[in-house]
Amino acid sequence: MTKTYIITEGNQDIVILKRLLSKAIIQEIKFVDGSGQYGARSLASTILATRSIPVALVTNADTEDDSLVSEQLDALNYLLSQVSPGIPFKVLLAVPEIEIVLLQNRQLIEKLAERSFTDLEWQLAQSKPKIFLEAVFGKDTPVIQKILTSASDDEIQILQQHPLIQNLINFLSSVAVTPTV
Repeated sequence: MTKTYIITEGNQDIVILKRLLSKAIIQEIKFVDGSGQYGARSLASTILATRSIPVALVTNADTEDDSLVSEQLDALNYLLSQVSPGIPFKVLLAVPEIEIVLLQNRQLIEKLAERSFTDLEWQLAQSKPKIFLEAVFGKDTPVIQKILTSASDDEIQILQQHPLIQNLINFLSSVAVTPTV
């Protein structure tokens, strides 16, 4: 039985989250591709209103501007609170986009790219993670799969320390129902 929905903008987001969340956590989660930012928002609203199941909405902020991020977060929280009949939900904004969690470990990316990055390149990576990964690994390479499958368990643990992943884990833990013995 599904205990929580995680709604994302796309399938790549689901791939990232499934690899960074523990197997125990994802067993009772239904991941849903919202087919874009607005589709994900709409789907999260619909599920909250009709299914009485907790929802985590993971979407890109598409900006690094703190005031714009805050505005988006407030608007999404308001939207979902209007349709939730007391069902827990969590809005998680990836700033600027979800690929940022893959850049939590500079050494891992340098190892996979087989080169070092200048501080300026790394700064670009933090502001435009998707563009950076495509530039370094090529658009035709399944970059996300390569990073996630090449990462050791220790490296995955480092990636899991990203605040977005930690906030998601905390939310999922808070809505988990512990079985009685």
